[in-house]
Amino acid sequence: MKYLIFLILMVSVSFWAKAQTERELWAQLMEEEKNSVDALALYPEKTRLAILEASLHPEAIVKLESMQAKTSAAFQDMMKGYSKETQALIWDLTRYPGLVTQLSLAGGKTDRELEVILEGFPNEIQAKAIEAQKNYFDLIVRANDLNGQWSRSFDNLLREYPVKIQEALRQLIELPEVLSLLTEGIRLTLIVGDIYRKNPEWLVQQLDSLNLVVARAHAQELEDWKASLEADPTAKEEFIRSAEEFGTSYDYDDEFYEADEIYETGRVRQQSVEIEHHYYYHYPYWFGYPYWYEYPRWRPYPMWYDWGFYWGPGQVIVIIDLPSYYFTHWYFYQPQHHYYYPHLSSHFTRHYYGHRKFGGSITAGVDNWRANNREVVTEEWLDNAKNNEEHFREYGKFETAREKYNRTHPTNPVQPGDFLDKNKRQYPVLSKSSVETPKTEPRLRPEAPVVSPPVKKPRTDNKTPEVPVRKPTVKEPRNERPPVKENPRRDEIQPPKQAPAELPKVDKARDYHRDKWEQPKQTPRVLAPPKTQPPKEKTKVEKKTPVRKDGR
Repeated sequence: MKYLIFLILMVSVSFWAKAQTERELWAQLMEEEKNSVDALALYPEKTRLAILEASLHPEAIVKLESMQAKTSAAFQDMMKGYSKETQALIWDLTRYPGLVTQLSLAGGKTDRELEVILEGFPNEIQAKAIEAQKNYFDLIVRANDLNGQWSRSFDNLLREYPVKIQEALRQLIELPEVLSLLTEGIRLTLIVGDIYRKNPEWLVQQLDSLNLVVARAHAQELEDWKASLEADPTAKEEFIRSAEEFGTSYDYDDEFYEADEIYETGRVRQQSVEIEHHYYYHYPYWFGYPYWYEYPRWRPYPMWYDWGFYWGPGQVIVIIDLPSYYFTHWYFYQPQHHYYYPHLSSHFTRHYYGHRKFGGSITAGVDNWRANNREVVTEEWLDNAKNNEEHFREYGKFETAREKYNRTHPTNPVQPGDFLDKNKRQYPVLSKSSVETPKTEPRLRPEAPVVSPPVKKPRTDNKTPEVPVRKPTVKEPRNERPPVKENPRRDEIQPPKQAPAELPKVDKARDYHRDKWEQPKQTPRVLAPPKTQPPKEKTKVEKKTPVRKDGR
């Protein structure tokens, strides 16, 4: 069935393309698929050329996707019955090319002999590899066998194509994010391939020019983000508090790597530099990323990557990038954030309006949230809310109340528009700008990232609502789950000694890619009733001021 749909799409695109010139097709792509094209353009020239060559044979990309789906399912099925901690360990080993094969051939070796075998692998994985080889040797052998099966299938597939296409596909296997784009956006792949086939030099030139434009726009947006936070201390403080909450509300990807604490907490270790290259090893395309990640996470990153800052000397934050899309998505889809941090919500929105044309993670986060809540988050409402934080506070109260109602009425959940119609007096601003939406229209809302109950946050006034508590959406582990690091308080964090230049370098193309391509799929689904409590305006709590390390 998948191939039938693919063939129909190919015929349709081919017919459509005949009626348009390459320039007309490109102009239409830039309008309809701008985010994906921008992300493609940011990759190095060699990678862009590999993408273009692969797009000449979209059927090969579809075949790869089919092979990947089977292998990934077999890999997960193989590990059923093992604890989540064990699964995470094996999944981690697969990120290092050749490691599983070496371990499977080293049966009966002593620790010293294993250390010699593993000398060519990064230090941070060696101890884990020895542990896995000693305790889960049978699982490693089975994983290696499965790896060999897909490798042979891949080689057989490549024989069908010219050497140039083979080289392109081999390169893209090391960029699973790109292959995901090319398969999920097969229409884009077909059109790009058609343009490249007819006028390759012109298309390469277009991508070269776009690369400069997008890179400059991203650099300018980062400078604007830094300047806006410095000019708005309230937004900066709420951003810091929300980042601290983020650190306690989901499982850190690299929780097994103690050396990562250099970036998570600022504690400097002797071998801290050696951890740098760890972030560049991705989960293999064939096995996929761990099933418990509710958001595509092909490459584990440290906590500071999602925040976009780290703690510098004097307890000041050093902004090194925009907060990731993972962060902005987490922020906007938790209604309590808009109640507790309304000034930051307005600040994010002002940034969104200023960078809609060449936006990054913040723009993608706001735009996605706005589109999926269009019944109540209208253009008029959002335009006013960017300069009036009370609009966001009302929205946070509204959405929290609706989620409580759905929790207590699981068989008859209510959609935002319907809930607002029944409670207009309580939410006058939202009611004034809301739009009528057909009752039969399905509501679209992406899967939320893993969220644990948020901690209670200090307030700037004497009134605060009861903190809404959301039940985590993460899938239950099959046995046990690995231990989770405690998120340190800011007053416990020691400033890192490294200069910003010594931090691991972030690949801007992959960063932009995460923002633009790895957005949750917008497919209709039945929402499980969330576990939240509504804001209670009259609840008073004692104001608490964080204790600084210097005692002030």
